[in-house]
Amino acid sequence: MQEVLDYLYNLERFGIKLGLDVVNELLIKLNSPQNKFKSVHIAGTNGKGSTACFLSSILESSGQKVGLYTSPHLVKFNERVKINGIEILDSDLVRLTTKIREVCERNNISPTFFEFTTVLAFLYFAENKVDYAVIETGMGGRLDATNVLNPEMSIITNIDIDHTKHLGENKEVIAIEKAGIIKENSLVLTAEQDSKIIEIFGGICNEKKSKLCVLDDEFEIKLISSNLGGQEFSTTGKMEGNFFIKMLGEHQIRNAVLAIMGARKLGVSQTEISDGLKKAYWSGRLEVIKENPLVLIDCAHNLAGIEKLVGFLTGIDKNKTLLLGTSEDKEISKMLKLLVPLFDKVIITQGNYKPASLEVLEKEVRKYCSNVYSYVDLKEAISKGLELTDEMLVIAGSIYLVGDVLRHRNLFK
Repeated sequence: MQEVLDYLYNLERFGIKLGLDVVNELLIKLNSPQNKFKSVHIAGTNGKGSTACFLSSILESSGQKVGLYTSPHLVKFNERVKINGIEILDSDLVRLTTKIREVCERNNISPTFFEFTTVLAFLYFAENKVDYAVIETGMGGRLDATNVLNPEMSIITNIDIDHTKHLGENKEVIAIEKAGIIKENSLVLTAEQDSKIIEIFGGICNEKKSKLCVLDDEFEIKLISSNLGGQEFSTTGKMEGNFFIKMLGEHQIRNAVLAIMGARKLGVSQTEISDGLKKAYWSGRLEVIKENPLVLIDCAHNLAGIEKLVGFLTGIDKNKTLLLGTSEDKEISKMLKLLVPLFDKVIITQGNYKPASLEVLEKEVRKYCSNVYSYVDLKEAISKGLELTDEMLVIAGSIYLVGDVLRHRNLFK
């Protein structure tokens, strides 16, 4: 198994190459598995994975066999590819990787890591005859490797600034890239609230003779109750009812309602929707991993995500310690200006992928907090965080950091 993972991760030497030529060529050689199941395609800046999780759980509750493809993983590669919540087995991962690798070598095809894993997921779903596959884009939309699908429905969660090197420097340009998943004569759903971005989506839908459905045009949402065990909310509009989700944060309610809207368009009943939402859980998103002291991990890794995290934390009246690591390519100054003032103490460390240097982070953190500690070793950082925390420890700033922390979950016992 390790040999397979080494091969897959070594494909990252090809970097990020946006475009569909390679993935199309490889899929054709494998008899176009992406055409053998119904799909829902999800793009957006934040909330893609949570929305995909909600919708796949709902579809499973309706009796469907449902594939789910998301990225990146937190702890184990197998998390990326699931059927009815069950991760792909190591044996299937080895078998499919060997099969695809042979096709690549025989035909001189050189896919990137994400292109290869996307093809692997599609092949796995086709082999297992799923009824639906809920597919999350990797980064963009128009040139994303997943954009070879002809889905039943396209969903764009929201648009914000991220991955500017590849997608563009402003929201309008990024919106056009993400909207590249919109197909001719199709159904498009969005939870976007910016009228300019909605207008862009509407224009593209008009050109492609597709129907755009905007969450706030179809539903009104009211929070009923919220605690660390989950949230209850009600909707009125296209569907009236009360619903419960385990995930925390008001932004997750919007993700859940976006999934509700999608499920309704696919003909799922209210009872099945309610059951699916109750079961859905997405690790690393405002997740409590220890109760005394309270330890909360969150995958907020860009400015929009940090804003959501800050909004959630502002309502919690506890002394807070922060364990922080970010990727080097994010808006670090803006993110930390919002986040750090909420904390009395900050421990700085690094995730395993593209980490910002401790020196860069410490310089920014000290603008807002004087109690700062730096550790290259994550275990030492975690130990220090638990030592300093009397009420609440928050771990955030990078998806990769959260994944690394979950690998050391035993330290929180």
